[in-house]
Parts: sequence; structure tokens; C-alpha cells
Amino acid sequence: MIPVFLTSDENYAKYMSVTIQSVIEGTKEKVAFYILDGGIERATADKIKNQLENTKHSIEFIKIDLSLFQNFPDIRHFSMNTYFRYLIPDIKPKLKKILYIDTDMTIAGDVAEIYQTDLFGKGLGAVPYLEETCNKKEYQKYKQNLGLSAAHSYFNAGLLLIDCDYWRQHNVTQTLFEKTNLFKNQLKMPDQDVLNLVFEQNYHILPPQYNIVADVTSTYFDFDAYFARFQGCRVIHYTGGKGVRPWVKQDVPGQKLFWKFALKTPFFDNLKFELLLNQTTHISNELQAALPLSSTLRIRLFNILPILTIKTKQGRTKVYLFGIVLLLTIRRK
Repeated sequence: MIPVFLTSDENYAKYMSVTIQSVIEGTKEKVAFYILDGGIERATADKIKNQLENTKHSIEFIKIDLSLFQNFPDIRHFSMNTYFRYLIPDIKPKLKKILYIDTDMTIAGDVAEIYQTDLFGKGLGAVPYLEETCNKKEYQKYKQNLGLSAAHSYFNAGLLLIDCDYWRQHNVTQTLFEKTNLFKNQLKMPDQDVLNLVFEQNYHILPPQYNIVADVTSTYFDFDAYFARFQGCRVIHYTGGKGVRPWVKQDVPGQKLFWKFALKTPFFDNLKFELLLNQTTHISNELQAALPLSSTLRIRLFNILPILTIKTKQGRTKVYLFGIVLLLTIRRK
């Protein structure tokens, strides 16, 4: 059995469903999914449970006491859920080692390959952040501001292989809480910064294909060529920094893999509609600066059926689906 932990609230549950589907399809051994629940609605949880019906895999939703994190910093687009991973070794005291995966990841391959990695006595396995390799000067300054050694390879915390026995023996959970409170005014990547502080120069480096950050990789390399160069299990991480997420934009790196698994989840229609709304908002924002104060633009399918109608009048833009259903209203700034 491979214990896989994910954290989510209602907002991220549909993306988590895609991550789970990718693990199910690629992994031969039984996977026990543990969902650290920060507010998932019962109907949503039931849909995800049904996703695992007629499979050998299991799933458990574990409610988390949000008050434990009430004094922690709330930074940019990060939610409180990101701190839940601190608790994993104490939540399941019988588990010796676990695999943690972010909900904005898609797995191509068998996670057993990652789980079976020897940590050589370290408490954590993670992938160094590619951006530090490509932008050393900026990250030296970033590490300096956190008080990290220049020799430390800053890692991305989206995928973590955790030795739970090590964490319990060395009181890592308590240390993480203490460090978060101590550095809360300096953190930019909340728990990721804290994990790097606690495991400074003391973690096992995992191969780069286990955390291929889409936006960073595509900035410095041809994404498809970079992805194809690796054999075995590969993990695409759609981080939120630059909006390189398949449900936000079309034609993002690795989006075909995401939609391959999304198609088999109970949230496929929701995800496609979300993409449509995001794309419509993007188009409307781009057009606002170019169009006159009063104008009408129709986007037609096969040059016949009007899919989207964008009407701008007195600084307000309204977007209609099929010319009838109002999708959203945008005010010109």
C-alpha cells in the first residue's frame, strides 16, 4: 500500500480530483489516499469517493482544525490548507513513510517509483527548485533574506516524500510551527520557506522529473522536449505564480495530460466551464483597451453560430453565451 496525502478545500477539490485520477491510472499497487480536508462539501467529497468505486484504491477525508493555523500568515494566493502537511506524521502515527502531492499536479507514471526511493536517513525527499538553477543571483538574495545558507538548494514543496518516523523522533512538526511563527513576517512562499529552513542542507534530493514546474520550465526550456527527456514517472506542477494552469488558460505546457485525466473525473464539465470563463475574462480585458467605449463583438462557430457576444457600453463590458446568457460583467478602469 502506498499512502498518498493531499490537502484541499472546496475551491481546489475539482483539481485534486484530476490529480487523484492521474495517480489511479498510472499506479499498479494499491494507493490509500488521505485527504486533509479544509472545508470540502459533502456532495463534492461523495463525488470523489465515487471516482474510486470499483478500484482497489481507498480514500479517507480527514477534517482539520483550522484554528491551529489562525495566527499563521495568509500570503497572496496561498490558502491555510498549505500548512496542513505539518500534521501528517501525527495524524497517522502508524505510517512510516508517506508521499505528499499538491492538488495542482498531474502524474504521468507510477508513484510507486517515487515512494520506493531510499531517503538514506533523511527526514524529507524533495526536488530542488529549477528556477534557482537558472536564476542563481536572484535566489542567493532570496535565501539570504530568509537566513538560509548559500550552499542550500532551495526545494519546491509541491511533492514531498516524508519519513514519518524521523519527523516524530525529531519533533519536526513542533519545529515547523515554531519556525512559522518566528519568520511569519519574512515568508513569501509560506510553508515552503519554512520547510526549507527546517531541512536546510539536510534533505534527500529527488530527481527533477518528480516536480516539473510548468511555468518555470517553459520560461527556460522547450517544455515538451524537457518533459520527454525523462524516463519513468514524471510529475507536472501547474503552479499559480504566472497563471500557467490548464483551467485558466489554453495551450499551457502539459495541458493535454491534465485534460486527459480531467475527462474521467466527475468535475470535467465544471473545469471546462471555468476555462471558458477565464478565457472570456482574458479576452474581454484585452479588448477593453482596444475597442471604442460602445461596441459589440461576436465570436462565431463556423462563422454562423454566435458562441460569445461581447458588448461594451459606457465603460462596462458584458459577455453573453450564445447571445442570451450573461456570463460576466467587467467595468473599465
